[in-house]
Amino acid sequence: MTERGIRESVLRSLNAALISRKLYPPGHPSTTAPAVKAHDQLKALLESSGTVTVGFVDDTLVFDDTPMVDAEQSFPDLVGLLRERRIATIRFKKGLEAAELRGFVEKVTAAQAPEGEELAHALRAAGIAHVEVKGEEETGSLLRVYNEAIELVRDVMAQVRLGRIPESAPVKALADEMARAVFSDHSAMLGLAMIKNYDDYLYNHSVNVSIVALSLANYMDLADDEVHMVGVGSLLHDIGKTGVAEEIIKKAGNLSSEEWELVKQHPVLGSRITEQMENVDETVARIIYEHHINHDRSGYPAARGTVHPLSMFASIADVYDALTTLRVYQRPYTPHEAVKIMKGLAGRKFEPAKLRAFLDLIGIYPVGTMVRISTGEVAVVTAVSHLASEAPSVKVIYDREGKELERPAQMELRPRNEGGPYVVCAVEPISRNIDIGAFFEKESGEDDAGEPR
Repeated sequence: MTERGIRESVLRSLNAALISRKLYPPGHPSTTAPAVKAHDQLKALLESSGTVTVGFVDDTLVFDDTPMVDAEQSFPDLVGLLRERRIATIRFKKGLEAAELRGFVEKVTAAQAPEGEELAHALRAAGIAHVEVKGEEETGSLLRVYNEAIELVRDVMAQVRLGRIPESAPVKALADEMARAVFSDHSAMLGLAMIKNYDDYLYNHSVNVSIVALSLANYMDLADDEVHMVGVGSLLHDIGKTGVAEEIIKKAGNLSSEEWELVKQHPVLGSRITEQMENVDETVARIIYEHHINHDRSGYPAARGTVHPLSMFASIADVYDALTTLRVYQRPYTPHEAVKIMKGLAGRKFEPAKLRAFLDLIGIYPVGTMVRISTGEVAVVTAVSHLASEAPSVKVIYDREGKELERPAQMELRPRNEGGPYVVCAVEPISRNIDIGAFFEKESGEDDAGEPR
């Protein structure tokens, strides 16, 4: 059978599984057989490719890179259901179990089935880890959310500099929208967090820290109200720097003892500002006050009693973004290097359990790491699975001859001992004159190490 024939057969089986589920109750043999057949076919494809993606491109159903031009006539129930449930893409991943595929069919054919982003949430809540959906409303919206967050932080800090107390409603709404964006595609959002703007460092850093902190909160399955507080607190964690002279914040050389004492006041100043904002939970002010207090209670300012558990989310995110950003006093570390540095700070600077969860989330080669592959090609990591962090998803940007590709090519890597392409080593982006943040932006549109100031 040709490659196209195999793909048509998979879609035919999926279409049959959906039809039978509409006609028969769960568990009926007539619903089980087509789902099992579809699973077996997908499993065979996943063994070689790692992922299989079905979705719409310009209103045409596409199976990986193959347009299925007659899909409307050949697979009407599948196409109709994707549109009805506002699904832009379905991504099946290696490790897919038959029960997961049956669970997916049950979810999408239910009478009151969720749609789009809510369906993605329902699948994760049901433990269906190897079927991912992306809703129509998510496509192309993540960069918009990121840019809106930058402008909001800029506006909030401008108000503070004018002596005003910012309104809380826009900040809270934006933090919730960022949380939804992270929940829908944390890998893409972590990619956007690689956008670094030297001139707008304070604004970019605030948004990037919020993305990383929210990703960790989502990964650790925090309650919605806790996620909200982490989002607001991390977004505003450096608001107190509006009270420190800009020439001190951007000073290239070492700070004098007097200047360092002024910088160390920014968590205190920030917490005072948020305490005056209406309808902001007091925990947000604590996160801001405590984001430079270490697990061993060193750091600054002096701890006031027990440090709140949510403050560590901002602390971890703050250090990770600071390490991976060019500063006037520090070269940027690669994400891979930053992970190594942060591992060495467990138990002193970071609470071990939360740091372990963070390292599981971002993996050995975090999103944004540039890597050399065993094929000789060079790629950028775009997604990481905590089940196999040494085998990330990448986009190849240089071929084995070192020629830059006009269009980055998606590739699923394997663990080194399983055969297939694998990561050989991390590569310094500067060596290739690559701006990783600009790469992700384009893709979306279409003092001591570990102690940030």
